[in-house]
Amino acid sequence: MKHTKYLKLLTMGALALCLQSIAGAADQAWARFSDDGARVLVDAAGISELSGVSSAVFQVHGASKRVGTRGYQLIGSVRQSECATPFGQAIVSQATYRQNDSPYQYTLTLKQLKDLKAFTLQGVFHNYSDQDVKLQSFDLLDTRKDSGGSMRVDNAAEWLVTPLMQDKDAVSLANAKDRYNEAAMLYRPNGDGLLVGPVGPAEAYTLVQFLDQALVASVNMDSVLVRAGESRRSEEMIFSFEPSTTSTDLWTRWVATTHGVRRNKGAVYGWCSWYDRTTKIDAAHVLDVTETIESNPNTFGKGIIQIDDGYQKMDGNWSANAKFPDGMAAVAKRIRESGNIPGVWFAPLMINPEHPWGIENPDAIQTNAKGIANFMNANPFHPAGANWINPDHPKSKKFLFNIINDARERGFGYIKIDFNGIGSRFVDPTKTRLQVFRDLYTLYREAAGEEMYILSCLGSPTRGVIGFIDAARVGPDSHPAHFNKCLKSVLRFQIYDNVWWQNDADVAYLAQTLPSRTLGPTPQGEGMWRTWHNVVGLVGGTAMTSEPLNKPDAIEKWRNFEIMRPGSREPAKLLTLGQTPNNEIFGFAAQRPYGDFAVYNLYNSTEGKMAVTLDFKTAGLPVGTKCAVFDFWSNKLVGYAQDSYTVAELNPLSSSLLRFTPIVESQAGLPILIGSNLHLSIGATEIDNIRLTSSTVEINLSDAGAQEGSLTFYSEQSLKAAGSENCEVTSVKNLGDNIWQVNLTCRQWGTSQSLSLSVAP
Repeated sequence: MKHTKYLKLLTMGALALCLQSIAGAADQAWARFSDDGARVLVDAAGISELSGVSSAVFQVHGASKRVGTRGYQLIGSVRQSECATPFGQAIVSQATYRQNDSPYQYTLTLKQLKDLKAFTLQGVFHNYSDQDVKLQSFDLLDTRKDSGGSMRVDNAAEWLVTPLMQDKDAVSLANAKDRYNEAAMLYRPNGDGLLVGPVGPAEAYTLVQFLDQALVASVNMDSVLVRAGESRRSEEMIFSFEPSTTSTDLWTRWVATTHGVRRNKGAVYGWCSWYDRTTKIDAAHVLDVTETIESNPNTFGKGIIQIDDGYQKMDGNWSANAKFPDGMAAVAKRIRESGNIPGVWFAPLMINPEHPWGIENPDAIQTNAKGIANFMNANPFHPAGANWINPDHPKSKKFLFNIINDARERGFGYIKIDFNGIGSRFVDPTKTRLQVFRDLYTLYREAAGEEMYILSCLGSPTRGVIGFIDAARVGPDSHPAHFNKCLKSVLRFQIYDNVWWQNDADVAYLAQTLPSRTLGPTPQGEGMWRTWHNVVGLVGGTAMTSEPLNKPDAIEKWRNFEIMRPGSREPAKLLTLGQTPNNEIFGFAAQRPYGDFAVYNLYNSTEGKMAVTLDFKTAGLPVGTKCAVFDFWSNKLVGYAQDSYTVAELNPLSSSLLRFTPIVESQAGLPILIGSNLHLSIGATEIDNIRLTSSTVEINLSDAGAQEGSLTFYSEQSLKAAGSENCEVTSVKNLGDNIWQVNLTCRQWGTSQSLSLSVAP
């Protein structure tokens, strides 16, 4: 945790100041080459032995060969220098290897950061032969014994392997037998451990494997062509031995820097048609919903109204079908007139088998190794099935550009891009899958322009879209019956929110069940529905719903949209990431001039009843200080706690959404806000500022959150309403024991809202 505050400063351009302030530089040469150059040696807390070899695998005339550090001659000596990284200076060690008179050589570069306990590795394969070869992979660090490496820890069962870029369960090192996409963490409860992942520039996808208690960090080069006389570098990978939170901050921000992250647009909220009507959507319903949203700004604000799958003539022809008789531009125009942003869904790579362009350009369609076109089988939503466009083909690029550009010209300001499967066979044999993916999204952004908001519907994170999109889906479709499955991804992938993009958890629903809803209820009950609603509101990225908003049963539940609009101003994090396989504690600690506080969702992810404990020090709360504990859904103070808090046994898949507010001695006698039921962030989003004097409390509200609700104060003196603007204080109730509830109504969206309270003995 010691470097976390400095990593936050880096995002504000204070790199130099940060590095000067970090206490305790790393010991010199704790990551180094062995004397003979054959291995990389690492000294790390809690790990008895860690050494590995490095190599590149390539193919010549169908036969696989390997060149690397083991069994090959070191050319000269290990070369030493220094270089700058996004996180300060690094000591650089570089060595090159060959075997006898072989025309293939391998260079390995190790950069040990001076101010953080981390190093990177990057390999270069040199083809000095007179023939082309196919580069298959780099094993940048292979600690397996039979490869020449070593890795040993005490009690492997207490070390937890946590994948960071795919939905796989965290497992103990003793049981780990899998490959993980791109990045993974290995930590034990006392904080010892490491994170392994790519840092860029974007060259190729990486793999992290734990097998028989050994680590292999690899780069998949996708059999790219390396021509005679050319060299090809690997992806650079980091090995960070900082505490887990610091390591995730270091890694994600390094990637953001090298991948040219785009963060010029904030979070969004609104309505999506998909779960409401699926492909049965029509213009009449969209316009009815638009009218409902326009007429009720205090509930819905002004956000996104997004038309999903079902409007197109056919996949590949994204103009309006008969259900949108006036065309898509007319619908977009009406949405803009309502003050909202029109959005539309695309699957640009998907194309109907009968589409004329696909028939005329069969070489631009994805095929398998036998040359047979890849095909998605027919389903209820796409009864004709679909082929897939090869994004690397010159004709495809023009076709795909026009799809996105047409949406912009029709007046849409938000696009959702789905079905991102690019295939594995490309026109340019020198490009990896990651490079082709990034080329595709470069094209999308050029076609969309800078103002268009792009959501990429991924499911799992990929570096392919960083720098081109504004938001990314980080979990599966949020069907009401499958929230528990969605949470496994959404909670773990929260480390990317507002770092690589805005996280999109997919939609939340107005209630556990609505008779007018096309989809069924949440079968796990009210607790599961609330847990999902809490998390979507706390994610801090997109906060969308997909309900029949103009139906009477939906109208009764409108407030449940209000309390999540917009997403939390303080994006939450999974506090237990890397420490436990269960996603139990999700939230944030907020700093405010008028008083700090924390909000956490304590979640029982098991099938049985369970109590969950929050440790205040880990949660960013002061040690030795009494904190008021406020429950959002019951809208009341539930007690006081010091140093830790254990919620009563939770039902399966249920949670408690709680605010923890220190009752600071220096503020004794002055009112302290301890709760709010206006927004799921419990005061972090709906309140702009509070100014306190000995006789008054002045509260400035944002336009976030519900029209009606209450603020709860701890005050040893009496509170009375003294005035309000663009909202109304209906009452100030003394609940006893120094607790006061200020009840509000008639909050006006889009206005400056404030209220005053008088303080008297």
